[in-house]
This record gives sequence, structure tokens and C-alpha cells, in this order.
Amino acid sequence: MALEIDGLAILCAIAETPQAFPAIRQDVNKAAQALVTKQIKARGLTVAGLRQVQAALGPQPFALIVDGMKDAEVKTLAVRLDNHDPDLKAAKPTDHRRRLLALAAGTDPVAKPAAPARSAGKASAKAAATAPATARPRTGRRDAAARPPEPAGHALDSAAMAAIPPRRRKPAS
Repeated sequence: MALEIDGLAILCAIAETPQAFPAIRQDVNKAAQALVTKQIKARGLTVAGLRQVQAALGPQPFALIVDGMKDAEVKTLAVRLDNHDPDLKAAKPTDHRRRLLALAAGTDPVAKPAAPARSAGKASAKAAATAPATARPRTGRRDAAARPPEPAGHALDSAAMAAIPPRRRKPAS
């Protein structure tokens, strides 16, 4: 019978004494990025879960991991977490990354827009007859203040994030 290893305890030991593991430094970096990316892409991830991941890592490492994700992955995630934002579907990849970082930093997703007014006919007359007199009529227009402003000073706005990293050479086998 195989023994089960506590992976978190081993990873903690590696993190606490990196000088004991110099040969696996690159592997640890790749594994850490892969694990966090997998958590971020998890189907059941909510905005609250995204914020927990960002709080555990810190804003800069989290931004680096989001920056390392593919554009399509970031778009899928941003649209899934903020599915009522009509601007995200046609936005640029940098806008998706900024929106995802803003959601992680505490910006709320765009609220679901109000249902458009019904067309004239029996349904609207019946709804008007049963609606309380104090109810306001709903309109299909979105409130301009419904979307909070993006926080200033994104991690992607720094000069380090704008720079293109040099190509890495593959180690000789």
C-alpha cells in the first residue's frame, strides 16, 4: 500500500529552505504558476474566491500570474466573473486583464441590467393593473453609475509590466 504524501507540507519546506533545493528552483516557479492558474481557472471560482487568491498571494505576484495566462483564458474568466458587463465581450486583452485585476482588488461586478419595458398589449395592461401605485416603471437603460470606476495604479500600469521579458534559453539536455 502506497503512503500518501502531504504535498503542502513539502512545498512549505521547500519554500522555507530554498538553498537546500537549488536544482529545482525553475520547477518550483513553474509548478507554483501552474497551480495558481489552475485554481483561478476552476469552474466554481467566484469573485470572492478570486479575491481570496489575490489576498493570499499579494497584488504583484497575482498580477504576474494573470499576465502569464493566455488572452483567451483571461477573457473567459473575466466574462464569467462579470457576465453582465457588455463592454467585456468586445474588449482588448489588456482590458480583460485590468478588469480581472480590478475584480480581485475589490471592484464589484456590473449589476444585472433592469428588464426592458414590455410592449403595449394585454401583458403590459395586466402588469400595470396589478402593480402597486408606488412602484416605479422599469426602463431598459443602464445607469451610468452602475459600473464603478477602475482603481488607479493597476499593477499592469507599471513599467516592469510593460516591458517584454527576454527569451529564455532551453537548458541543454
